[in-house]
Amino acid sequence: MKNLHLKILSVVIAVSLWFGLVSGEYQEFSVYAPVKLRNMQGELVAVTADTHVNVFAKTPRGLMRALDYNAVTIEVDVSSLGLGDTYHRLTTDEIKLPSGVEFVRVEPEGINITVDKLVKKPIKVVPTFIGEPHPGFKVGSVTVYPEYVEIQGATNKLAAINAIETKPVNLSSKKEGLTYSIGIKETDGVLTSTPEQVEVYVSFIENIVEETIDDVPVIAANLSDNLTAVINDKISVRVKGRKDFLTSESIGKKIKFYVDLESIDKPGAYTFRIRSSKAEGYQVLKINPGKVRIRVERKGE
Repeated sequence: MKNLHLKILSVVIAVSLWFGLVSGEYQEFSVYAPVKLRNMQGELVAVTADTHVNVFAKTPRGLMRALDYNAVTIEVDVSSLGLGDTYHRLTTDEIKLPSGVEFVRVEPEGINITVDKLVKKPIKVVPTFIGEPHPGFKVGSVTVYPEYVEIQGATNKLAAINAIETKPVNLSSKKEGLTYSIGIKETDGVLTSTPEQVEVYVSFIENIVEETIDDVPVIAANLSDNLTAVINDKISVRVKGRKDFLTSESIGKKIKFYVDLESIDKPGAYTFRIRSSKAEGYQVLKINPGKVRIRVERKGE
């Protein structure tokens, strides 16, 4: 056969490479593996709070890159269990591993399983959230449809559940109304939910707050060109507005706190009431103190 020696050589090289991979140094890894309860009989249900366990295993270092971690699972046959609570010690037969992977240990070594009658129960849905809305905004209202879902699970477990949460709705940087179709959060003892998803509508409103800003300077306004004013006093102001606007920097740019010296025509010491300019989105609630001392001098003296 033509080039037979080359074909044999290529096979030998391939086998050698494979053998090098599988017989090389082993690397240990861990997987937070799901626990699956199988073969429950009749109108019964088996549940466990230990929905995941840590499985430690090892495989040749050369196979790590191609390893399918999702293939690591725990499958427990509960067909022989009766009503009540049972502590079940996990066996190596129940720990499913991909080809080429060797079991090392599992933590915890066992799980608690409850077998109970299967029941259904209508229950209120409570939305959960993550993230903060756009600066200056907050949640105005939340509507969930439907408000109730029907859950199915173990009698004793469902008896202790008064509401069921959704998976988190992300509000990060949002300020416009939004509608999410979101699933029900995995809950101990709950096998199914009907429907499996609900609609969550969230509206946003401006987050209006009050803030006190200290050490605010006061300026002189409308003073004659041949006079100058010295104002050493500083004031505290209480301002109402959108939360992200209420900083010393933004208030200093938008609102001026001043004394009107149009009536002053000669040097001297004076006390004047403080005024404030108007700015859209801001409301000055209080100025403390309400008056400041001013020393007026003639320019060049």
